[in-house]
Amino acid sequence: MTAPAPESAAAFALGAHRSEATIIEAATRREFLIGSVALAALIAGCGSGEEQATGDGTVGDGYPRTIVDDAGESVVIDRRPQRVACVANLWDLDTVLALGVVPVQFGVREGFAEMIGAPNRSWEWHENALAELGGTSERISLGESIDTERIAAAEPDLIIGDDGVADSRSQLESLAPVVQIASFDWRANLEMIGEALDRRDRADELIADTDARMSAALEGLDVGGATVGLIAAYDTSMFYGLGHESIPAVDLFRRAGFTTVAALSDGATADAPRPEFSAENADVLADADVLVVFDFGSAGIVETGLFTSLPSVAAGRVVVLEQGEVAQGFSTLSPLNLDLCIDVVRRAAELL
Repeated sequence: MTAPAPESAAAFALGAHRSEATIIEAATRREFLIGSVALAALIAGCGSGEEQATGDGTVGDGYPRTIVDDAGESVVIDRRPQRVACVANLWDLDTVLALGVVPVQFGVREGFAEMIGAPNRSWEWHENALAELGGTSERISLGESIDTERIAAAEPDLIIGDDGVADSRSQLESLAPVVQIASFDWRANLEMIGEALDRRDRADELIADTDARMSAALEGLDVGGATVGLIAAYDTSMFYGLGHESIPAVDLFRRAGFTTVAALSDGATADAPRPEFSAENADVLADADVLVVFDFGSAGIVETGLFTSLPSVAAGRVVVLEQGEVAQGFSTLSPLNLDLCIDVVRRAAELL
């Protein structure tokens, strides 16, 4: 599931065919009202008021320190970061805000801004966290390339981004240490950035708290070991099978008591967590009791070809997460948007 894929509709549909589907407003205010209570408590545990970082940015007090990032690079951070820049409003921004740090700057992907309808606005869980922290950040537009000049103007002392920084890494490293985070593993990201910002204890507490919230929210959800097929599609010719536990959707559905389609899990590894399938091989999903589709522009893959003959589709046991806030939230699951993701699991369970 490639979170940076642009989205165009903020809704997810339930049902086998669009004509029969129930359209539900993406991330109904109910999820965010519930989540705001947990978010406020979470942020409160990270300190109050705008916080770029702690300390005076000098050598000493635990610095310099070296961390190994997701690209396998050893990153030396000489001083306690005071001006953290996030390249995008994805896993990097989720992680930093969850740790209670307001970045001096973050990039807003153009596709996201178009969907949200505001050029400088990010996802609601980001806006909620910024409001709770009372902080402000410079927001810069992020297109196909990284605007290193705008980042340089912010004078960051630490730059955080996902694998999208690879092509610009040498340029960015001339400005400040660069930490590349994982694309899906929110726990690993909290640990990594917690180390970089000298907030590892806080990161560990946050992970434990979020896992406890997951367990409490999923308690009593009786799915009877039902099998879920989790796929992402960008067109009608092929799809990605989500099968590795490092992908948040897989982890969360398994925690809820679902099993995942064996054909998707067997071919998935930590390095390649989402094996690719031709749409002609849709029958690998035949064992799914319920199908969850992250539809990043496939124009309704479940209504085409062999998908229509799948038992889950024929029975109307399909959750389609169309391009928008819900699909993106599940792609970048974090402590900030957990309630949105839990709601998707509940909706899938209701179809059984």
